[in-house]
Amino acid sequence: MNQKETLNLNLETEVDLIISEAKIDQTIEALAKQLNDYFKQPEFSNQPIIAYCVMNGGLYFSGQLLRYLSFPLQLSYLHASRYGNNTSGSELNWTVRPNKEQIEGHHVILLDDIFDQGLTLEAIDNECRKLGATSVHSVVLTDKLHDIKPDSGFKPNFVGLEVENRYIFGCGMDYQGLYRNLPAIYALKP
Repeated sequence: MNQKETLNLNLETEVDLIISEAKIDQTIEALAKQLNDYFKQPEFSNQPIIAYCVMNGGLYFSGQLLRYLSFPLQLSYLHASRYGNNTSGSELNWTVRPNKEQIEGHHVILLDDIFDQGLTLEAIDNECRKLGATSVHSVVLTDKLHDIKPDSGFKPNFVGLEVENRYIFGCGMDYQGLYRNLPAIYALKP
């Protein structure tokens, strides 16, 4: 499918609805409740907490999630990608990298759209730890069900939904750079 065809993608005939908007909303509220309960623990009281939106995919999810969080936090973003506008990953590229002054001595929360192969999120987690984060917790809207995950066993601390092993888009995930804004999750028909 070329770029011009992508612009005219018919959501009613060319794609399958994988997860509805209502289910996404319920999941985000449930994740927020888990996070609110977790970060009420004494070890986090009066401690600096910074939430990083992992751009670009984490933007939609972060915006929806943050409105339900009740604990004080700072918000920032970082941008590391293996995909660009491609459908398969390559070498990790940093566009915006956190620095030691931002991270050191803080509890860090990483907010991302999907845990696919997990290499990007694992590299970001490792970088935050290397920069002196007190703790690092990752939160993802979706976890793709397949066996291609980090050899280290790394996985997110909080997961909203498991999704089938298809190329999905919506809720921050793109198809050829488009459709991140959709409030539900879709996949192209097989």
